[in-house]
Amino acid sequence: MPVKPPRGGGTHVDVPGSLHRAADADISLHGHPGRTGVDVNFAQHHLLPRVESSSDATLGAIPPAAAVVVRALAEGIRPPATQPSLDNYVTNARAILPQVNSEGLRVISRRTYADLVNGDLVPVAVDPATGLYRARRPSELLPSGPVMLRDVDSGLWYAREVAEPTTREQIRKYLPDTTDEDADAFIARFDDKDGAELELKHIQLGLAQLDSTRFDLPISRGRISSDKELHEARNIWATFRQLYRWQGQPEQRVYRDGRHVGFKLEIDLTIWPVQKPLSLKFSSVISLTLRGRGRLDPDVFCAQFPNLESLTITSQAIEVEGRFQGWNVIERAYSKFRLDSRFAEQLKRFPRLQRLHLQDCELTSDFSVRGLARLNELWLCNTFEAPVNSLDMQMRRQEQVTFLQVAADIRGMTELRVLDLSRTGIHLLPSGLEAIDVASKLEVLRLGGNPLSISPSLEHMTALQELDLSNTRLQRFPEGITDRIPASELNLADNHIRSIPESVELRAGFNLIGNPIMDPASLRRLIRARVETGTDIWLGQESSDVTADLWLRNVPQEQIAEKQALWDRHNAAMPLAVTGILRRLSRTPEFHVERPLLQRRVWWFLEMYDSAEVNERARLDVILYTETSPGRMLDGLENEIRSYDGGRQSQPLHPLPKRPRFE
Repeated sequence: MPVKPPRGGGTHVDVPGSLHRAADADISLHGHPGRTGVDVNFAQHHLLPRVESSSDATLGAIPPAAAVVVRALAEGIRPPATQPSLDNYVTNARAILPQVNSEGLRVISRRTYADLVNGDLVPVAVDPATGLYRARRPSELLPSGPVMLRDVDSGLWYAREVAEPTTREQIRKYLPDTTDEDADAFIARFDDKDGAELELKHIQLGLAQLDSTRFDLPISRGRISSDKELHEARNIWATFRQLYRWQGQPEQRVYRDGRHVGFKLEIDLTIWPVQKPLSLKFSSVISLTLRGRGRLDPDVFCAQFPNLESLTITSQAIEVEGRFQGWNVIERAYSKFRLDSRFAEQLKRFPRLQRLHLQDCELTSDFSVRGLARLNELWLCNTFEAPVNSLDMQMRRQEQVTFLQVAADIRGMTELRVLDLSRTGIHLLPSGLEAIDVASKLEVLRLGGNPLSISPSLEHMTALQELDLSNTRLQRFPEGITDRIPASELNLADNHIRSIPESVELRAGFNLIGNPIMDPASLRRLIRARVETGTDIWLGQESSDVTADLWLRNVPQEQIAEKQALWDRHNAAMPLAVTGILRRLSRTPEFHVERPLLQRRVWWFLEMYDSAEVNERARLDVILYTETSPGRMLDGLENEIRSYDGGRQSQPLHPLPKRPRFE
């Protein structure tokens, strides 16, 4: 009886190299750490033609065992990633398509088709990540099929089988003076050899356009231009040309995880020297800052920076001509960028945009950030514009509220980590803020300087590190504060909070300064918190009393004259007089709940200061004039006095008055 083969068959492994390769043998592919040049040939083995004779079909013969062949690939070549077969993308719509264009493609109704070398027809689209054509299904927004390349001789297309990495030598064929670090930044963006070749050819063609572009300084009515601005405009243009070639200064380089990945560019649009919009792409720029308002077309301008990850737009100070009491004067003004719905639509076309910082801009009523779901950071600061006059105040106020609520719509922004809407004039919380998928990811939330009167719930903000609700007219603490939420900073300064809930643990990073807290229990907790943290979590309003009466409450009548004379000796008519500095102690919680003790400490210090030697007084002056915390200042002064005269260390600083004896 023939012996049955093992279930599943045996497995033969043919490895033409040693399994114990030397430690210094590097077979990783260039530019792709961790990927080895090994072809595990499962798929091709069963496709090889089989040659069988009649003798091979002997009954009971053991079938050949399946083999796994491992071969080392040539250096610099990596196997293609697993991808669907091109057969899944082929169509038969040739009859309704027009003739091929100069690129060898057929285009109809904004759909593009490519003729294959085997006679088939396949829909294609440009991959925004590489700029190469890929096969595409009719239902897809972005292509998912194989990369398509065009045969130079026949003009027909075929699917790429092997993807090769970009090399420094390939880059230097087009840009000979590129440094290794700049070349590596290019490779980090275009690691595909074919995609890099396409980009390098575009750069080569664009250099001619840059050379022929007219350079001139914009002239605005009433604007005062200077030679310095002309020099700055020329520098901007020189920088622009450098970055187009993937070359820049060390301070312009952007690093990620220690690796150079691109450049940052700052443009003063008030002196933007390009008269006509450029149709070039500056792929090296990943961080862009625009200042002021200038002449540019949003559609064309935004298309120039396809790899943008960070965009900052802010105002620019300029000098303009003015008149004052009949005299010609130079005034300082601010040029502000105007953002409308047209520009907002362009923001959605940045596939890599993660950080958007808009500050001191003019936002129109139709501007909105809705739909920017990929953002990690959103800053929308100082956008509130006061009414022009009182006649339309109410109408303008209502328009402002409506417009900013639309502009601050963050629904669906599940990748948002930082949200800053400080001083935007909003009266309501941003739409979508308390949605779990948004709130649970937020790490920094700043809403300070807005008349909200309400606070967001922190229940779902489990990742929150910083929360700023200063000057928002709050009357109570936000719900959801714990010993870990927020983790590092809570700013509730300048609100209307009168007491601190017992459930809230006061800790370093809290700021309650400027709140009318008069609750004795809360004030005593604040004293303990300052001792434990070393910081002033709360300070009240400074007393307006500049006389010695501030510290003469319940002082015996026979001591008043002596203390008044002591006060007058140090009450100079200058803001930094010693007595004026001591008045800051009226802001501390001790002034409200431990005033008798604080008053004795103040007079004791003045007596010691009055009798101090020159060297000792100089050291005390350093503390008086440099310490910003009133409580720490008084503690430091007392410690300095004790350390200077060891004999005082054993004496009580502020003995309490003796209790009266009853006969």
